[in-house]
Amino acid sequence: MGYPTDMDRVMAVARRHGLKVIEDVSHAHGGFFKGRRLGTIGDVAAFSCMSGKSFPIGEGGMLTTDDAQIHDRAIAFAHYERFDETIEEPDLAPYRGLPMGGTKYRMHQMSSAVGRVQLRNYDQRMDGIQRAMNEFWDLLEGVPGMHAHRVSPTSGSTMGGWYNPKGLFAPEELGGLSVTRFCQAVKAEGIDCRPGLVYKPLHLHPLFHTADIYGHGKPTRLAFASRDVRERRGDLPVAENIGKHVYGIPWFRSYDREAIARYADAFRKVVANHGELLAGDTGDAPSLADWQNEPLI
Repeated sequence: MGYPTDMDRVMAVARRHGLKVIEDVSHAHGGFFKGRRLGTIGDVAAFSCMSGKSFPIGEGGMLTTDDAQIHDRAIAFAHYERFDETIEEPDLAPYRGLPMGGTKYRMHQMSSAVGRVQLRNYDQRMDGIQRAMNEFWDLLEGVPGMHAHRVSPTSGSTMGGWYNPKGLFAPEELGGLSVTRFCQAVKAEGIDCRPGLVYKPLHLHPLFHTADIYGHGKPTRLAFASRDVRERRGDLPVAENIGKHVYGIPWFRSYDREAIARYADAFRKVVANHGELLAGDTGDAPSLADWQNEPLI
């Protein structure tokens, strides 16, 4: 959700083992880690720019790298009409002008033009989003049950565009109130507030347990393994229970102090009356209950 991972630790492990690092910056356009722009720390980075992101261009994305070999290979395999004299990688240069099996994955020209224009003002837009989202959390500082999902203001890191922003919920601070009941009350105040995450924990997804994608006669996850490497329910308890502790918050695209204060007041009102909500509380996020009731093979 835009929170930058500890890239120092990631890069140290990668360099120790001779690995390349791919940064997924799809939720963190414009963000920083300790003063360094996200997408420039690893060996290569990918950005999704579909219409719902903080850097929307309609559809498409970007790849950034300072590695000439990675650049040339990306061109060879994803831009079938641009494998020309600009390709310099020794292993690929002899095949300039020839089809290399690439597919037409480049974005259309209109999206590209929209993106190039937006880049001129994107840092300014990010500053507005950062200011607005941090103002919201500043107003709720110390409110029981609600904790900010954001980086420290003194860390040199930022949340980029705050795509799909979340709050951290502490039910034990509100008498055991579930995140589902909490969100229902916030919705009653006119704010779209949804419990849990959009995504199922990947280690429980049937794709990684039962799907035979390439026809090996067994789940693909086991096709190249000498033992059963599938995680079972209970193996990753943090991932499995995160739905109980996360909820959606408003996504402010620009700074409007009065509007931000009204939203913050609504959340504060719900917390102040949480005792009345406990009587009608029926449990955790529906998505979490669905996952727990789903058979795992």
